[in-house]
Amino acid sequence: MKTLVQAVAAAVLACSCGRAETMAVYHLTDMLGQTGYAIMSKEEFQKLAAELKDEERVFPAALAEAKKAWDEDTTNRTIAKQTFPANKIRPRAVKKFSTDFNDPALAKKSLAHAESHAAEKPAEGSKGVAKKQNPTAEDTAKEQAKARAFAEAVSMVKKLMGDKLGRPIPAFGFTTPEDPNKKITH
Repeated sequence: MKTLVQAVAAAVLACSCGRAETMAVYHLTDMLGQTGYAIMSKEEFQKLAAELKDEERVFPAALAEAKKAWDEDTTNRTIAKQTFPANKIRPRAVKKFSTDFNDPALAKKSLAHAESHAAEKPAEGSKGVAKKQNPTAEDTAKEQAKARAFAEAVSMVKKLMGDKLGRPIPAFGFTTPEDPNKKITH
C-alpha cells in the first residue's frame, strides 16, 4: 500500500512538473493614467490583484486626506495656483487582455499585438482637445505647471496610501512625468 501511494504521488508530481505554466497578457493602468501590457502567470496575477484590492480599500481615504492637505498648503507655489486633480487620479488597475497560453511564444506574440494596437489608438487625453499649432511660452509654462501639480498630487496620494498599507505603492514600470528617463519598476 505504501509503495502504491508513493507511486501515485510520484506520478502526480511528474505530471505537474511536465505541464507548462499558463500565462496571459494583462492590461495595466497606474495612478498617473499611464497604461501598458504585461505577461503574467495566474499566481502573479492573483498576487497583484490582492495588492490592488487592498489599495482600492484605502484609496478614497488617502485621496480625501491628500485633497485636504493640498487645500491647506499655501506655501507651495505649484499647489497654490492649481486645484487638486481628484477626478484624474485613479487607483492602479489590472485586467485580463488575452486568453491563457501554455506557450510563451504565443503569449509574447499576443503582447506584441496588444502593444501595437495600443500605439494605433490616440492618447486618452487628446480626445476632442484641439492643440494649438504655435503655443506661446506662457501656454507651455501653464501646461508644465499642471503636469507638475498632477504628479505632486499623485505622489501625495501614493505616500498616504503607502503609509496606510505599510508598503510602497509602485508604478507598473512606466516613466514618471517629473523625470521621463527614470523608470519605476513593480
